[in-house]
Amino acid sequence: MPNTNVPFDPSKDSPAITDIVKNIELSELSLSNVAKLPCAKNALLYGISGGLSVSLARFVATRRGASAGNWGIMTFAAVSLASWEMCRLQRRVVQQQLSQLAVEQQKRQEEFDAKNAK
Repeated sequence: MPNTNVPFDPSKDSPAITDIVKNIELSELSLSNVAKLPCAKNALLYGISGGLSVSLARFVATRRGASAGNWGIMTFAAVSLASWEMCRLQRRVVQQQLSQLAVEQQKRQEEFDAKNAK
């Protein structure tokens, strides 16, 4: 069960690192939770496929396993990070659009209620 006691007011200030670390539980760090994180599964799959592709291409081209492994690992990290950030950016944009739509809908509802109350 996650710790719901928040020691700061998120509307007024940002949390300190110590506050964040205090709220992390060991059960949250298990590998079974990775699939539940937004964007994590796709980012890892893109990274793995990109890393394997570059690693195999590098090995076929140079026949040096260590070099191919290094290229594969770096490609995995770069592709995973890039796809994670792009997915998170898209999610933020959609969430902002939904927030704007909710505000607009609320205004329209208030205008409709005011018009019908007369």
